[in-house]
Amino acid sequence: MNLPEVVHARHLAQLGYLQEILEETGLATNLLEKSEAIPLHVLMAGFQEDAKGRERFLHFSFLPLNDEEITSVQLLQIYSTLPFHLGEGLRGEVGEVLLEINTRLPVGHFGINEQGELHYRYVYSIPASSTFESEQVLEILSLFVYMCDMFAEYIEKVAGGEATAEQVVAALRG
Repeated sequence: MNLPEVVHARHLAQLGYLQEILEETGLATNLLEKSEAIPLHVLMAGFQEDAKGRERFLHFSFLPLNDEEITSVQLLQIYSTLPFHLGEGLRGEVGEVLLEINTRLPVGHFGINEQGELHYRYVYSIPASSTFESEQVLEILSLFVYMCDMFAEYIEKVAGGEATAEQVVAALRG
């Protein structure tokens, strides 16, 4: 979708403001402007390592909307790839666990993208006429990180072949 330059400029300004909020909390950030290689502006932020000491990153980008939607709402996608891989032939097993976990999430969902990467994604909606409120954004991010911390271990057990979907679902329901 080809967005007007004014929309790209607004998104870049909003991501710049979000970058300031995140940097005030001590997070390292990198704002990547759209280019031929990147169709939309993306703000990346490192967040606390997982329990196994692996680096994790948040990716923020505005979802492109059609002209009527652009005037009323902005949708900020918050996305994080989980720091482990999906084992060969385990997509179906992991899918069963993701279905179970996703019924428990207050926001967002876990999924598997086209490249077979496991991720957590949430789309945060704000009115087009407003900007981010620091306290609200930090609450959402705290919840996002908490959900990653709470469920990634269950997903990894199945993705790595250490447990079956049935075992993990039973543990979640236990």
